[in-house]
Amino acid sequence: MEEIVDKVSEETIKKEKKYAILYVDDEETNLRVFKSNFRRFYKIHTATTPFEAIDLLKENEIQVIITDQRMPDMSGTEFLEKILPDFPDVIKIILTGFTDIEAIKDGINRCGIYKYITKPWNFDEMKAVLERALETYQAAIDSTEHVKDLEETNVELERKVAERTKELNDINERLISSIRYAGQLQLSMLPSERYLDRIFAEHFIIYKTRYFFSEEFIWTTSLNFRTEDYTVLCVLAFEGKGIVGSLKTLIADSILTEIVQDRKIFHSGDIIKYLKEELDAAGTNELYCDLKVSVAIFDNNEGTLQFSGLNHDLVLFEGGRMIVLEGEPESNIDRLNADRFEISSDTSMYMFSNGFMNQMNSDGVKFSREKFEEMLKSVQDKPMEDQGVFINQTVEDWIGESGMNDDISIIGFRIDV
Repeated sequence: MEEIVDKVSEETIKKEKKYAILYVDDEETNLRVFKSNFRRFYKIHTATTPFEAIDLLKENEIQVIITDQRMPDMSGTEFLEKILPDFPDVIKIILTGFTDIEAIKDGINRCGIYKYITKPWNFDEMKAVLERALETYQAAIDSTEHVKDLEETNVELERKVAERTKELNDINERLISSIRYAGQLQLSMLPSERYLDRIFAEHFIIYKTRYFFSEEFIWTTSLNFRTEDYTVLCVLAFEGKGIVGSLKTLIADSILTEIVQDRKIFHSGDIIKYLKEELDAAGTNELYCDLKVSVAIFDNNEGTLQFSGLNHDLVLFEGGRMIVLEGEPESNIDRLNADRFEISSDTSMYMFSNGFMNQMNSDGVKFSREKFEEMLKSVQDKPMEDQGVFINQTVEDWIGESGMNDDISIIGFRIDV
């Protein structure tokens, strides 16, 4: 009975314990904002210099340190490396801009960094990271026996999952082969690098799937006849039907070819309207999928862009300024605009599905539209090919080992005008 009471008291103490967090930033406004957001959850200490922070570490029991990377006296990584010998068990988190990510990566092992967070952070993201960091801290001081029991349980669970997975793989071998074939067929129909090189001055494509197939697709064509010269680009996504959505991308490929190449319809809103009508007619209600789509038409003679979207947007940068051409909800499909915009040779354009923003990290936090746009801003001075490499690496780092939770389609390009 006495042992049970002791365990209950120990759990109560853990729940009531208020962890201490030290936030280091030379901008006092950032310190005030952080303290205002989190003081009801944790005991917050703040410092405007690394030297002040070291004094606070000596005087207080701190579980988590958050530091900005760019500070006048020393960088965040230099600060964390300096305190590592004296405070090895404190969880260390660093705030950084997209342009400093490579420098942060080099310092992760050297400084004992638990995680880096790209700015601007939001409350949900920061709260999730802190909760996970404190769980890590608590786990490190729990008994070795508890950790051993947990590891043994995980091994047994993994063994059972592996056995069941093998059974399912054996049962579904033929089905998986069919699905793999559908995915290969889908990939073969994507625009090739050689073709994109002919119609765009610069470009990159990021096309990632969770499984063998994708519910998303990128379609493009160019038409040059008489005095007219057009480039048409479409990004579409079907949601909620898995393999049915994948097969519908193959149907959409044929429909778009017929609408643009044969019927020569060059109103982006009408292309979306006719595409949806044809897709809805192809199959029963059980095969219905929600459609998200964007269509851009470039008049290469006039140097103009025409855009329409259904729950998809287009982002462009011109003279350093970001412009978002927003898509319409499905209820407005009969009234889709197709306004023309003048573009120049240095205009960077991006069409994408929502999959990139929907990717979750290991804390269950989505990448977010705000981070996506900030990332695009940070790479505007780079060639398109380098942008693609950076953006691809960014999402890989964000996902980590947690795995994709949505397909990703994004194309960035510049057009000769």
